[in-house]
Amino acid sequence: GPKQRLCNFPVENEPPLVSRADLTALEYALMFMHTLPAALHVNPFNGAYYRLKIEGERIEGRQHDVDMDPFIAPTTVPLERRKRPLRDEDLTVADERSHWLPQLTIE
Repeated sequence: GPKQRLCNFPVENEPPLVSRADLTALEYALMFMHTLPAALHVNPFNGAYYRLKIEGERIEGRQHDVDMDPFIAPTTVPLERRKRPLRDEDLTVADERSHWLPQLTIE
């Protein structure tokens, strides 16, 4: 759009299996990097991550800002965390006014 460009950056570090108790593989598949429309390069600090939860028969997610560096340069992450490198402290709730899709619903 005129304010933001999104590039899907799906991470497939494990089989794409999800359950009511664990939506991480789906969260990783729905990751994006965002840039300004006229930008020539993507910045790995501009990641978009949807923290998902099941609400009744739907899956809802709120966008969080995240540094994508653990996926671009996985050797910077300790070996025991490379499959799922993100932790809660790596996520920051995104400013809803500055993003195109701050919330996501899957029905």
